[in-house]
Amino acid sequence: MSRLFKALKFVVPALYIAGAMGIWLAFSRSNPDGLANIWIAIYTFPMVMIGTFLLQGEFPYLPGRYYEAHALYFWPSVALLALALFFIFHGLQRLARKVE
Repeated sequence: MSRLFKALKFVVPALYIAGAMGIWLAFSRSNPDGLANIWIAIYTFPMVMIGTFLLQGEFPYLPGRYYEAHALYFWPSVALLALALFFIFHGLQRLARKVE
């Protein structure tokens, strides 16, 4: 089980980042209207929750032009969430190693 988590701690964050590239491509090709960024918000939902409810911000939380503001929000959020996924699976790996 420990070997599975060892592999997953790299594979899952990599797949998350790959999915983010697809989300960003779809966003960048869409018209800048009110619903163009819905998949960005869904894909980074934990960060949206923090920004909207805890910080009382308005999406995308950063000033600037439309695409630049979304990029400054989206890519750091993806990096933090991928890092969180890495640490979650790293913790699961250590836990599985203790059980074995």
